[in-house]
Amino acid sequence: MTSQSSSSRLRIALVALALLLGLALLVIQLVRWQVVQRDEFGPATGLFGQTLGGRSASATAADGAAKSPDRGAIIDINGVPLAFDTYQWEIWIEPRLVPKGSEAALTAQLVELLGPTLRQTPDELLRILQERAPGVVTLTRQGSQAAGETIAGWQRLDISAKALPVRIYPQGTLAAHLLGFVNGEPRAYYGVEERYDSYLRAMSPPFHYAYPENQAFYQQLPEGWREVLPSAGGQDLVLTIDRRLQSITERVLGEAIGQYKAESGTIIVMNPRDGAILAMASLPAYDPNQYGATNTLVLADPAISKQYEPGSVFKIVTMAAGIDAGVITPDTVLTDTLSIEVGDRLIYNSNMRTFGPVTIREALVLSLNIPTAQVALLLQEARFYQYIQRFGFGQLTEVDLANEGPGSVKAPGDSLWSRSDLATNAFGQGLAVTPMQMVRAAAVIANGGLLVRPHVVDSMVFRGRLVQPDTSPMRRVIQPEAADAVADMMVSVVEKGSPAAQVPGYKVAGKTGTAQVAIQGGYHPTATIHSFVGFVPADDPAFVALVKLDVPKAYPWADGTAAPTFARLAAELLPVLRVPPEQMANRP
Repeated sequence: MTSQSSSSRLRIALVALALLLGLALLVIQLVRWQVVQRDEFGPATGLFGQTLGGRSASATAADGAAKSPDRGAIIDINGVPLAFDTYQWEIWIEPRLVPKGSEAALTAQLVELLGPTLRQTPDELLRILQERAPGVVTLTRQGSQAAGETIAGWQRLDISAKALPVRIYPQGTLAAHLLGFVNGEPRAYYGVEERYDSYLRAMSPPFHYAYPENQAFYQQLPEGWREVLPSAGGQDLVLTIDRRLQSITERVLGEAIGQYKAESGTIIVMNPRDGAILAMASLPAYDPNQYGATNTLVLADPAISKQYEPGSVFKIVTMAAGIDAGVITPDTVLTDTLSIEVGDRLIYNSNMRTFGPVTIREALVLSLNIPTAQVALLLQEARFYQYIQRFGFGQLTEVDLANEGPGSVKAPGDSLWSRSDLATNAFGQGLAVTPMQMVRAAAVIANGGLLVRPHVVDSMVFRGRLVQPDTSPMRRVIQPEAADAVADMMVSVVEKGSPAAQVPGYKVAGKTGTAQVAIQGGYHPTATIHSFVGFVPADDPAFVALVKLDVPKAYPWADGTAAPTFARLAAELLPVLRVPPEQMANRP
């Protein structure tokens, strides 16, 4: 009996010793993780823009946020923040664990900390605590960082706090359609947010800015970028847009919609050489911070998803095709008659006038339908539609935004196509384009004949690496000589046909379009879409832009609405882009 007792006591002592050793090792490890090697497991960072440990970041607010990876930041080309994650705190309490007698004091503390975000009134909260309500009671899901960190620091068993990432758009409505938004799930919708969702979600292991190689990389970035990057996730986007240009574009568009009593509108400003989007605006817009209060019809981006018949701006495409194919030159003379019959349809000029013999240049200046249709007839079906395809119509531009539409082009062989479409398509009727497709087509003429891929992301700043898109042209559409000839004709259009588009000190190339609004079974009797597409300076374009105004009621033609809107836009953008006025006296 004595021997058995001694054996039992020995086993108990050994088990106790093992437990003590294990506990000691655990304590040592915790000290190592939380004190000695704390920075190796992710440096502490404040909210977006705060500097902790020598860097600015969008922030790991607390250990409680570690289970929700930070979504990468989005900034403009100069480093202005457009979207980032901040934190709101969810705070809850278990009333049965609150020490008796402390209910009133705790209630007062919580009211002071949580303020208007507290779900309960002070009396309701005190009653809940005193009645020892069962289960967990949520106090707030919108607590401030200060409140959350304070409560987390109490390390109490009866009350807990957890940081939840919340997407913030600090510029409000600016570039809303381009950005898209992230809801509370979180799930991304539209624009850059949806298109780059998997990248921005930063699902890989936690990013360590503290590593020397990462610090060295970020120190080499432009100064404006370094002020906000990296985010805590380390997977961030730099856009091609400039907040200054975007703000100007949105204001000019809004003023035009008001002045000309339009229902809506779109402006796209693009670098014609590489397809970079400098600004892109559509109105009406919305605040992505308040997406839930927005009419869902406003959320989709009209610049890439809303198709329309372009009207006479499309004539630059037909003329470019004819010149490139060698069937016309700017000086070719065609006879403008009262009407021509193509297929089963009579074709007229929009003003129902006839001008007799005119050159191709004069036909474009006067925006005549009949000579333009004659160019398409000279090209014939196969070549005309081959050029339409080469310009990118009827297909996605592949811009890096979500929910792009391809437009609509009927072609020979399609069940709905007829020979009359060859004539009407030549002047932008009977086919549908998106604003992005139309501005890219104008870029072909502005850049010497190359089709570029539009893009809104300049750089992906990926965990110590810089990844940039391939901005080389997709293909040659027309020869440089043909592009130059059409550009020169477009200068004549502005000087003689649309003088309201002129910008003092600069040579402008452009073309207007006043298109009927297609409806079921035909066209609306009065509604029109006004547009102007152009580039400036004409000989060395800083940008190409499309202005589109939907159903303006103050003036019937685009030369009195979209053309002067382009002029106002260009006059404000050119100084920001540091493009000096040309020596107009030396113009050829």
